[in-house]
Amino acid sequence: MTWPAFTLSRDCNMSLLDAAPFTKVNRGLRIMKRMMTAVALAMATVAAMPAQAATVVQDAGGTRGTSIFQYGPVGQSFTMVGASLTSFGFQFQTISTAQTNAALTFALLDGSTLGATVLRQVTGTPVAGAARQNFWYDFDLGSLALTDGATYTAVVSATTDRLGLVYGPAANATADGYAGGQLLTSKPAFNANSNCTKGICDANFRFTSADATGGAVPEPASWAMLLLGFGVVGATLRRARGLRVARQIV
Repeated sequence: MTWPAFTLSRDCNMSLLDAAPFTKVNRGLRIMKRMMTAVALAMATVAAMPAQAATVVQDAGGTRGTSIFQYGPVGQSFTMVGASLTSFGFQFQTISTAQTNAALTFALLDGSTLGATVLRQVTGTPVAGAARQNFWYDFDLGSLALTDGATYTAVVSATTDRLGLVYGPAANATADGYAGGQLLTSKPAFNANSNCTKGICDANFRFTSADATGGAVPEPASWAMLLLGFGVVGATLRRARGLRVARQIV
């Protein structure tokens, strides 16, 4: 018996005659791999975005200095900005150059009073200048996780009467320049001799914090890498869709 000859038309469904079914699977796996790589790149870029540091500076507007040794520990309650405290500084004043320039003890307290729980304690030795000269000194706290908007207290204590803590406002002032906290001293005699009895005195202080939750605004280079990653994902999806459409119309 002789079988009749026949030819295949391009209108036939080529999927029925596909001699390499695993080629589709391999191609799909490659596409999926590219997509996963692009997504991983985008996620890694977001995770690598550095936390943005913020420095808060509070100038109480005064130039007076109170002896840390005589009235200490002396400190300042403040409202935290950010979620991680990296440093805290005060403006100091050289009261007596005849006294030894000994190390100061700094403590960060959890609350608004001098009796609150100590969260971190460090020491530092400021380089004091001439008599009655004001200068800044910052204590390195590493990275201390705190609560944004919560109240804490920074205090310093000394073993000699060389340095004082600069505070304000001016002696005749009646307004509080900083509503987020106030100057705190261990001896009430200091407050009795100034308008600090009104609760409007504040130390000149500053601190640096960072958003530990990673909510910082990305830098332009980080945005570029992130957009590139999403662009690769979009291009891969369009290419995969185009392959499927092409095979359906062949």
